[in-house]
Amino acid sequence: MKTSRFDSFIDDMKAIGRQTNRAVRSGARSLAALSWPSLLAVSIALALVLSIVPLALTLFVCFLLLKFVAAALFGRRPAQIVE
Repeated sequence: MKTSRFDSFIDDMKAIGRQTNRAVRSGARSLAALSWPSLLAVSIALALVLSIVPLALTLFVCFLLLKFVAAALFGRRPAQIVE
């Protein structure tokens, strides 16, 4: 016997599936309507975003960790402010 919570979950999953299907079809129609130069520009922009942004974030985190390690090993503690 199915519970109402399970039925609600199934209904939600079906709604998500329909919305995803609609979004994918809309995206496919938009890509099909693009001209070749526009498609090339979109492809290059997407490749830059997918490759450069994660690289920049990774390098930022690495250099930040390196700075903390260097400060812990070689740095001096901040001087106390005397009033």
